[in-house]
Amino acid sequence: METTEKIVEAYVRYVKGWATIPNLRCEGQHEIDLIAIDPVSFERYHIETSVSGSQSYSRLTDKAFDPELLKQRVSKAGQRRTLGYFIERKFGLPKVKTELAKYGFVEGEYHNVIVTWDWTAEAQAMATENDVNLWSFQEIMREIAGTLRHRRSYFTDDTLRTINLFVRALAAVESKEDQVVSLAPAKLGAGTPPNAADAYWVYRNWVHHRARLHSATCGYCNDGAGAQGVTGSVTGEWKRFATRAEGEAYLLSTGYADAGVCGTCG
Repeated sequence: METTEKIVEAYVRYVKGWATIPNLRCEGQHEIDLIAIDPVSFERYHIETSVSGSQSYSRLTDKAFDPELLKQRVSKAGQRRTLGYFIERKFGLPKVKTELAKYGFVEGEYHNVIVTWDWTAEAQAMATENDVNLWSFQEIMREIAGTLRHRRSYFTDDTLRTINLFVRALAAVESKEDQVVSLAPAKLGAGTPPNAADAYWVYRNWVHHRARLHSATCGYCNDGAGAQGVTGSVTGEWKRFATRAEGEAYLLSTGYADAGVCGTCG
């Protein structure tokens, strides 16, 4: 079971509150990643996870699926990132449907779900036509992080415990940064950062819906590398702007109530 599959199961079980069974073996060396049942509505879900770290294959596409190309090493990765691959090889195989039927999954009465990093607009349209739901792995991680921040219980699940430690560590770092930011009011147009000729950066935190404008020389910016020397994470990202005005315009575009200038360099 891959790490991403473990994260998805943890999300479904602990955040959604659904009953889960992972890694169901089917005849012919086929496998079902995860099935889940909502104990309240009794809705059933067949969930397949495919998250690629490659920039080239991060998005699910509507490109034609060719079983013969799937056998070729140079084409295999691209074929596995097509919606057609999932429809034919993951959801449509009779052997898969037979295994699902053993758990009360009646064809046409359960949901097919693909968890992936991203997808094209064409893939979304194709998924809708074929009654396939697309879930964003990025959103799943954000929901897990948001849920764990408000829980103090001990998790026996190794995946949840690891993510919980990560969230707690991140919260501790951000708490220290907030102490500095709070020294000055976070509002637009307040002051002029040093070295105004330099670039400007905005750090946008997706989890907390917070954004800060920094000068490139700010210690919390470090020219887009951040105080920890990391350019991006599952909780946020840095964006570079040539002028302060462009940075402020981006702050406004986020729609965040907590968006403003860094309390240190602003």
